Amino acid sequence: MLHADDLRGIVPPITTPLTDSDTIDRDAVGRLVDWFIDAGVVGIFAIGSSGEGPSLTREMRYEMVDACADALGGRLPLLAGVSSPSFQESVAQAERAGELGADAIVATCPYYFLYGQNELRAYFEALVDASPLPLVLYDIPSRSDNELSLHTVLQLADNERIIGIKDSTGNIERGIDLVNLTAGRDDFTILQGSEMLMGAAALMGYDGAVAGMANACPKLFVALHQAGGDGDVARTRELQETINASFPYFFAAEPGTRHVGSIVGAMKTAQELQGLCSRRLLFPARQITDDDVASIKDLLDPLAEAGWISYA
Repeated sequence: MLHADDLRGIVPPITTPLTDSDTIDRDAVGRLVDWFIDAGVVGIFAIGSSGEGPSLTREMRYEMVDACADALGGRLPLLAGVSSPSFQESVAQAERAGELGADAIVATCPYYFLYGQNELRAYFEALVDASPLPLVLYDIPSRSDNELSLHTVLQLADNERIIGIKDSTGNIERGIDLVNLTAGRDDFTILQGSEMLMGAAALMGYDGAVAGMANACPKLFVALHQAGGDGDVARTRELQETINASFPYFFAAEPGTRHVGSIVGAMKTAQELQGLCSRRLLFPARQITDDDVASIKDLLDPLAEAGWISYA
């Protein structure tokens, strides 16, 4: 069974490469997986926000998990997203992910309806009890409208089959409290989900990160986490500033918005520029135009000049 220690480092939330007919491009999945492994990541997370998870049909989710498992061939752990407003749907996806070769599941709080902390704790306990795989919590209140309290996370961390959390709350103070209160434990890993906080998080004891921007430049995030873990403040600051300077590439296609077509489109465009996959997005997301590509590339060029990106 996958252990928390196996996830200490960078886990990219892989995009979902598409063909022109909106099917999973398995060849591109293979290229992405090999590229991530060469960069030094410690696992792959499929069917997350960066993978357009909520827009995928059930069949596409299963195909993507199968394609990732096939490409990985056991070289690194595979985490499969099973987030849904429906408990029964999440359980069904967890069961299928296990059959397809995933090593753990990742789930947000059930979204749309609001729930209390006791309900959320009961949800995750029931989900992991019904799952053949261990669970990584995914706390992203900006998308689920529900947030796990520190107390609830600590209660869930005592379940031996709940092995970690992706913290996308943006609340670094709560994260530091969580780091301190789980210090010395090797059975629960804490992963930062905000690119702008990853350097500080690494210095403060987070175990790793799930970085959407790693879909553009995984080696940069591996280096950042290593520098932070080594306590190299100057190097960590330098690398974090490099990330911060290029971060606006996410919004180059639609400045002033946080639309999926801009954010995930930017990730896929960065990958297309490196010869890895198409920039195609699922409807109704706005497709990235050639003019958008030029704007995105302008913001990525400094990363290419520094050797963090290699254009095809």
